[in-house]
Amino acid sequence: MSAGTGRDGPNPWVVRSGAARDSCRIRLVCFPHAGAGASVYRPWITALAPEVEVLPLVLPGRDSRWREPAHTGMSGLARAAAEGLAAFFRAEERQVPYAFFGHSLGAVVAYETARALGRPGPGPQLLVVSASAPPARAAASSRGCHTLPDEEFLAEVDRLGGLSPGVLGEAELVRLLLPVLRADFTLAETYAPAPGPPLSCPVAVYAGRDDTGVREAHLAQWQEVTEVRPVVHRTFPGGHFYLDGARPDLVRALRQDLGAAAEPVRAGGTAPRPVPHPAGPKEFS
Repeated sequence: MSAGTGRDGPNPWVVRSGAARDSCRIRLVCFPHAGAGASVYRPWITALAPEVEVLPLVLPGRDSRWREPAHTGMSGLARAAAEGLAAFFRAEERQVPYAFFGHSLGAVVAYETARALGRPGPGPQLLVVSASAPPARAAASSRGCHTLPDEEFLAEVDRLGGLSPGVLGEAELVRLLLPVLRADFTLAETYAPAPGPPLSCPVAVYAGRDDTGVREAHLAQWQEVTEVRPVVHRTFPGGHFYLDGARPDLVRALRQDLGAAAEPVRAGGTAPRPVPHPAGPKEFS
């Protein structure tokens, strides 16, 4: 993968492979979870091609932008991401709809970026939020983990499932990960959503069936962030990090929901919303 490029040259906010660049019906910007980088979405590039061009988001402080300081404030990150993505889409010679996917913390970052892009210009055609409580609930459930000393902080992140097995035994890897992890937890735990109008695009809510960290009742509250009804809810086999284990079902659901979002908007109407797929993953209400 390489930095996203358009008529104005490289854009540091996205990476693209070129696999579906000239054939896609919709582009999908993917927001990583806390501590993760753009590479977590690498397998999706070929899995969703050619109809969908997957554009993993590159956040400051990681991947090719590791020399930049990571954001610790949600409003600043959302505003910067919105400006970077708006510039990327403006520079594209081939204009097609786009959607957002965000997992865990990435879901809230995607939501806030969608809000920023929608003021005053057009936002995404669809927001897919995964394994995350809605903004108000996510803000209320913050734990204050980001203020702990390094050893206690890493132990808590590990307990929450945010580290791969064996990472704590790799001193150099821990040294590289610690600033990004602490910045992301600061971002999450100091987040306070500002009042504002609901989104004008559909929202699809994805979750792992065995995710004990996000209650089903809380997931249903995502309907409050959009004026488009109904909100589609889908569950998949697995826990909080279900993305890899449930990939066939996940890819099928994304194709369905993104296909609906890519349909042309009817004159005088609104953007189409995702619809349940009878052969797809289990839906809940």
